[in-house]
Amino acid sequence: MILITGASGNVGREVLKQIAQTGAHVRAAFQPSSKAAAPAGVEIARVDYNQPDTLKFALKDVDRVFLVGPPTAELPPLERKAVDAIAQSEVRHLVKLSAMGGRQATFPRQHAESEDYILSSGVPYTFLRPNGFMQNIVNYNAPTISTQNGFYGTEGDGRVSQIDIRDVAAVAVKVLTEDGHAGKAYTLTGPQALNNTEIAQMLSEVLGREIRFVNLPAADFKQALLSAGIPEWNADALLDLQRLYREGKAAAVTRDVEEILGRKPTSFSRFLQEYREAFQAGGQAAI
Repeated sequence: MILITGASGNVGREVLKQIAQTGAHVRAAFQPSSKAAAPAGVEIARVDYNQPDTLKFALKDVDRVFLVGPPTAELPPLERKAVDAIAQSEVRHLVKLSAMGGRQATFPRQHAESEDYILSSGVPYTFLRPNGFMQNIVNYNAPTISTQNGFYGTEGDGRVSQIDIRDVAAVAVKVLTEDGHAGKAYTLTGPQALNNTEIAQMLSEVLGREIRFVNLPAADFKQALLSAGIPEWNADALLDLQRLYREGKAAAVTRDVEEILGRKPTSFSRFLQEYREAFQAGGQAAI
């Protein structure tokens, strides 16, 4: 059996959707407070990383795990608790959703710490290290794109090789359902690195109206995030990530997606075409 944690999150939900189509025996783990919705035939478990009994129950009869921790300051200690439970179970392969960037910014640094702990645990692993997600432009920027014909950030001209979450999920499904991936780390990117001005130009072409990217000073962007209700730790972590982007440290393009899936990753232009309705008034979230 395969356990998919973080099943209500953007990546976990897409992994669950795709892996359910393979016919694999799957269990989906949801936080106690989240809405649990899973495809037909998928078992459901409620998991709180701070409650070992819930982890033990969810891991019963499981031999492969997709580990997705919450995007909070507590991610490393929470994932350590999950890894401890996994190490004491019959799991023979742990696939962790990590992040591109090593220790150069807050979010990837957290994942690097979790990777270190997994390495010390002795559990067979695969690390998936995606770059930023294309879907974030929908989930975070579609409201201002639809109402103001613009979106905001503090990345300057930094290029980012963003990846479609659907491609990340497709790689995860392959790694979870095939042998030969243990002990490996894959860096997952899109086929090209773009800056936000170029993305605004693409949006303008797709939507048939002029879309602008407005680069803000970091302090102004943080205030906008706080005003939108984002907790300060998350706002600071997002600013740190955008600093990484601004410095050009997220522009690398790899072939890992193509080598695993046997096809090229989704281009940003294709992504925008497929999600164009999300940028109209009343558009829906990407995932």
